[in-house]
Amino acid sequence: MSRYSNYLPRTSAVAMAIALAAAWPAAAQEAAPAESAAAQSTAAEGPIEELVVIGRYRSAATDVVSERIDSAVAVDLLDAESISRLGDSDVAAALRRVPGLTVADDKFVYVRGLGERYSSAQLNGATVPSPDLTRNVVPLDIFPAQIIDALAVQKGYSPELPAAFGGGNVDIRTKRIPEDRVFSIGIKTGWNSDSDNGFTYSGGGDDKWGKDDGTRSLPNAIADGIQTYQGNFSISNIFNVLRRDGQFHTVDEAVAINQDLATALNRDFDLREKSLDPDLSAEIVGGYRWFLSDELEAGFLAQAAYDNAWRNKERTNRRIANPDTDFSVTERTINSVNITGTLNLGLRFTEDHEIGTVTMFLRNTEDEAASTSTCQQGQFNDCADPTNPTQGRIDDIRFEQRDLRLNQVSGSHTLGAATLERLPEMLGFAELVQNAKFTWYYSDAKAEADIPGELRVGSVELLDPASGGILSRRIRSTASAAEYVFSDLEDDVESYGYDVMVPFSGDGWDLEMSGGFDYSRKGRSFRQYRLGLGSTSPGFLDVSSGLPSEVFSDANISDPANGIELVLGIGSFGTESYFAGQIVDASYGKFDLLWNDTWRISGGARWENFQQVSVPVNLLAFSTPRIPLSAEEIASSAINEDDWYPALAVTYIRPGFWSDEFQLRFGWSETAARPDLREISRSTYIDPLTEARVRGNPFLVPSALTNYDVRAEWFWNNGDNFTVSLFYKDIDRPIETVQGDATEDNVVFGFINADKAEVYGLEVEWLKGLGFASRWVGGWVDTFYLAGNVTLSDSEIDISPGSGGGVGNITNPTRRLSQQSDWVANLQLGYDSPNGKHGATLVYNAFGERIFFAGINGFDDAFEQPFHSLDVVYSYFATENLTVKFRVKNLLNDSVEIKQQGVTVIEQDIGATALLDVKWEL
Repeated sequence: MSRYSNYLPRTSAVAMAIALAAAWPAAAQEAAPAESAAAQSTAAEGPIEELVVIGRYRSAATDVVSERIDSAVAVDLLDAESISRLGDSDVAAALRRVPGLTVADDKFVYVRGLGERYSSAQLNGATVPSPDLTRNVVPLDIFPAQIIDALAVQKGYSPELPAAFGGGNVDIRTKRIPEDRVFSIGIKTGWNSDSDNGFTYSGGGDDKWGKDDGTRSLPNAIADGIQTYQGNFSISNIFNVLRRDGQFHTVDEAVAINQDLATALNRDFDLREKSLDPDLSAEIVGGYRWFLSDELEAGFLAQAAYDNAWRNKERTNRRIANPDTDFSVTERTINSVNITGTLNLGLRFTEDHEIGTVTMFLRNTEDEAASTSTCQQGQFNDCADPTNPTQGRIDDIRFEQRDLRLNQVSGSHTLGAATLERLPEMLGFAELVQNAKFTWYYSDAKAEADIPGELRVGSVELLDPASGGILSRRIRSTASAAEYVFSDLEDDVESYGYDVMVPFSGDGWDLEMSGGFDYSRKGRSFRQYRLGLGSTSPGFLDVSSGLPSEVFSDANISDPANGIELVLGIGSFGTESYFAGQIVDASYGKFDLLWNDTWRISGGARWENFQQVSVPVNLLAFSTPRIPLSAEEIASSAINEDDWYPALAVTYIRPGFWSDEFQLRFGWSETAARPDLREISRSTYIDPLTEARVRGNPFLVPSALTNYDVRAEWFWNNGDNFTVSLFYKDIDRPIETVQGDATEDNVVFGFINADKAEVYGLEVEWLKGLGFASRWVGGWVDTFYLAGNVTLSDSEIDISPGSGGGVGNITNPTRRLSQQSDWVANLQLGYDSPNGKHGATLVYNAFGERIFFAGINGFDDAFEQPFHSLDVVYSYFATENLTVKFRVKNLLNDSVEIKQQGVTVIEQDIGATALLDVKWEL
């Protein structure tokens, strides 16, 4: 810290000082100067009203519509009943049903064609930390559907929300204290059409709980060795360290030490085939509310769930130039374990005062075993060689455990009649203060991602020229034939805030004036060690045939003739590790005026001070600074800005205009999109998903957005509704991910500020019962409804040559935004039997092609092709307490395809999945 303690205050970066001064646990013992980021948290508003489901889908939909009507800005909602009916298992999957939303990589939500950086996510109004290694945003697949009471997607900005608002804000509302006794038990099982047999390996004893028992983790001997030998395991360096004690030592001693370090690694990782188990899931929920007196209530809601599933995901990658001869096929098996535990406590005094807590633990673990065969014409793995065909083989294992721990407490206090009666000194001001409301919150959360042992082994296989069968296999003679990567991330967020609202009313008008404060601070640390185990010695050829555990046995490593050596930092850039900090300090004011029950005008402004810094760290630097940057270089990448973010919404209300309720909304706002913590760091790292190099850009600046919305809403008392929305967004200096200068085998992605971008489109949404058709087809159609939404949109981004960030020669400097689809469609055909015993829904989701990555050097952009998802969900309400549900997902068995210049460069199978649920509730 000493290096930067004088620098940070001069930059007014209070947040940076906090981030850099806080202890960074693992680097603290090893490092030179600076340690990392600390506490963090997020923003929340006060408690949110429960959505009470009364009856089946149509009545539940009516409750959601009521909240949409009452909102001052455009908002879309999905309640728990809708999510259950559609059969979605997590938040990311459920959000596909919202108009204008698509999901990338099954976890990141894109609102109105804008990437994940343009959308913010909150949990009960509070920002939550992210366990994603490469992004600051929260992967929404970590939130299971079981904990959800409702999902609110606000597309019109209002000042109580964070200013980092582009496409919209997703608020995940968890279930709250029940009104009465609640108890339920559910079990689920299922099968996937592509997941009969797959790969596995020898893991740990706690794998079924999604936790490594130490089998994969960095051995203590190696952790100690990093300190002892100053981050260098080479024979010459070990020998030099030994000589420092003044005694006589030999090179053979150094070789033996290196061998001992190598044998400390876990080498029992041979892939083997197994018959995959069916899905298994169980959930238990319990809750109660006690009426302690006529005015005092207390209650709780507890939930625990466990889910274990196996999936095969075969993927094919092809080169553009020679797709028939240059390609790879990856067979992947992923074992997913999800564990959820929540406890909510609540206390209510009269109708005026309520305090509640939310305690949550989420674990999402993916244990992946994969084997990739590679063919490349003219290379060592040339499968097309007619006389000596060979193919490369890469075996991978990757165990990633993501945990989220969260504690929230919030309160709501109203000066209602019951309170004013107890405060007689305030009765004289009753007309002035009655129904004034004070809400507050405090949130503390930590997200962790632990990859205790990511392993890759490269081999070469000799093929039979006639049949193509494998004749022999040997481990490649390289210094990193086996690559080990040990990574872990911590992301902490602490936040708190309050809001005060005072209502006023007069003849024909009602006015609410409100204001509040939000504060959050975030700290993130990421550590990574990379090691290589292998040999380039001629003697290694004699032992390189066989399984990896056989080739790298203790005996083979200990035999000097084989030349097997452990290398520390191989494949490393020296800047994979980093720490970062962020502080957001905000205040806002807002008004909401209703005039003659016809016009509603709401608006205000938010002042926000945003500070952020991200610093790369070289964990293997001992003779040079761990932070390879000067104070001036850190200053150039730090962001410290404050600004005002205004918003205005006008709603025209006219009941009886073609429907029972009609509203016409207009919205305008100015917001921001900011770079992620890692994107502004001068670091280079390997993206674990794309396996491409990703390079940060310290010169990124936040983007400014101007948002315009027009929405017409028609609602009928029977639950039918129809909505049409127009939107336009103008973005100055948008941040874009682009491909940098690299070879086809060495892909690099970077980040730049483009010149400008715009997004515009049309959304249509509806829910309609089909009873109107009974006059033509009979009364049976009364039990059906049709719901859905369609979005048509377009975008354009301009990127000037020489934009920085290591960008290559972009083929199309003017094009659509990445991941923006020109159309998105969601359709639902639902059925509810007259006796309430049966319910069924046919669900269709699809999106138009979207740019996966932009092309460079004359190559066209790569487009993700439309994916057509068709699911069916059937529910049988056997008794008042027992429900049986059957679901089939991806009935069309569609695959993910990425095409570039007519070539399918990436193709991945998904398979169809059948699931059976049984639930008993009191």
